[in-house]
Amino acid sequence: MLNAHTENTDGKNIAIIYCRDTSGCSHVRLRYNAEYINGHDIGVIPVLMPYYTFEPQYLAHAKSIVFQRPITNVDVDLLTRYKELQPKFGFKLVGEFDDLVFLTGDADEAHDSVPIYNPSYEGVHNNLKNLMEVASKTLPMLDLIVVSTPYLKKVIERKFNVNNVMVIKNVVPRYLWNFERKTNIKEDLVKPRVIYSGSPTHYKQPIPKMQPGQNPNFPKGHPGQPGDRGDWNTALCDWVIKNVKEDKIDFYVMGSLPFFWEEIKDKIQYIPWADSHTFPRKFMEVHADFSIASIVDNPFNRAKSSLRFTEACACGCVFMGNTFVANDDSPYREIHPDCKFTDQSTVAQIDEKFWKLCKKDKYNEVLNWQYNFINNSGCWLESSQHINQMLTMFDSKEQDII
Repeated sequence: MLNAHTENTDGKNIAIIYCRDTSGCSHVRLRYNAEYINGHDIGVIPVLMPYYTFEPQYLAHAKSIVFQRPITNVDVDLLTRYKELQPKFGFKLVGEFDDLVFLTGDADEAHDSVPIYNPSYEGVHNNLKNLMEVASKTLPMLDLIVVSTPYLKKVIERKFNVNNVMVIKNVVPRYLWNFERKTNIKEDLVKPRVIYSGSPTHYKQPIPKMQPGQNPNFPKGHPGQPGDRGDWNTALCDWVIKNVKEDKIDFYVMGSLPFFWEEIKDKIQYIPWADSHTFPRKFMEVHADFSIASIVDNPFNRAKSSLRFTEACACGCVFMGNTFVANDDSPYREIHPDCKFTDQSTVAQIDEKFWKLCKKDKYNEVLNWQYNFINNSGCWLESSQHINQMLTMFDSKEQDII
């Protein structure tokens, strides 16, 4: 139930937003929120700008100016200019981050920040020194830094000596995840439907060695690269293979088919990737009983959110994911206790947990627990808890950091 409202007595009623990309990150963090808030009279109009503006009428009406990941040399110039205009126009400067692109010091440099199996690895690691130097200039100019997880907040505060970092967790919009609440099952699940919906950034597909001109994307040829299981370097990968081979589960994969499931590809239901507005419908159409996710322990993943879990809660899909043995920073530490395994669990241990969850009483217990979780924890975008946090982010007035 929405109960948020901000008074507009100074003529300021817009939040200028500069998105860095059109990926799922900008949708979850900014675009979905702007779409919803713009349908309600709650004191602020989020404006997604396709270009940078210094038009005086815009700045005069701006409560805040929000930058998604301001970590480029261009951002230094832009923020410097906006900072010079801030005393005249009175807007707040906000930086928004939902991924780790900094060195944390929690691992050796080769395994810090973006992991090696992520497509962004080379671009980030080849530019880490400059990136850290740029961030040391942009972050102090921001009046508020908004992040998605407590671990990311801790890293930014520690590395850049700032104390104005606010956590706004990733949420899901009910207006997209509007799936009818599932009724409790009356019999044990015999051959459950299981879905994996993570992006291809969680592993690295192999590329064969190519001759020049063999592929237009690599006009000079490609030396080839081995595959890397990445976040699927856990027993859950082999658990999937085992249960698909034994015809015990119906398995669905969204986005792309990982190389490590090549041997079972003929038994996998493959769903091509969809844009951020179509993805929820494609996920819900599966009517899956379970959603699964595997994640390995590294600084990048410690900064990740539990969005896959929240999406599963939204459509009545029991979620299984792993925690880390070495620390308590796994994004899946908040899932139902009976659904957790660890990054050191064996196939047999995961199997035992899974089939216990397929018993009707246990499945119904977890399903209802998940519905209660999403309804009471502010994980719906439309919830008062979340909207009030977004208004704190957008408002030009001084606010306590949450």
